[in-house]
Amino acid sequence: MSEFRIEYLILFAGFVLPGAISIYVYSLIVPQRDVQLKDKIAESICLSILNFVIMIIPITWALELGFSKDTVLLTYMLLILSFVVAPAVWPRLWILILRFAEDRRTILPRSRTAWDHYFASLRDGVWVQAVLKDGSVVGGIFGRDSFASSYPEPGHIYIQELWQIDAQGHFMSPMNGSPGILLRPDDYRYLRVY
Repeated sequence: MSEFRIEYLILFAGFVLPGAISIYVYSLIVPQRDVQLKDKIAESICLSILNFVIMIIPITWALELGFSKDTVLLTYMLLILSFVVAPAVWPRLWILILRFAEDRRTILPRSRTAWDHYFASLRDGVWVQAVLKDGSVVGGIFGRDSFASSYPEPGHIYIQELWQIDAQGHFMSPMNGSPGILLRPDDYRYLRVY
């Protein structure tokens, strides 16, 4: 039986682990359908190869240093940087590049729905009214503590501060003691945003 060598483990980890980490971090930042890693194995390997190419210098240093008593800590730090930290940073960097390209209109917006685009681009609070299925209207302030779901399940909304609305649709006063309102897509016909 052949002798186990740490270099083989590093080589295997170098072509699987970084891509899997990048895919996982990207999925935490950008909403998407749940997909198992086995369905993204080719993408994971491609991302790992790209990471390997970019991080070849610290990986080479780690392999040259080896795991002797004097260099083991530095070797581990270089490997963790190359196979864990860097792959966790790449998705953030990629998103910044895409956002820059979107702002310059060199690529189309990445939002999958108008709902996602609107709520993702909000910087300040807005007034929201939801026209319910029975024709009544509820609404209030959609602010920092509010939430709008995103792809693949858009349409769910939490409005943090519920207000009384008169017959003409004007916001009158906050409803005291109200913790806000949760609405599902089936609860309302459409939203008005002010």
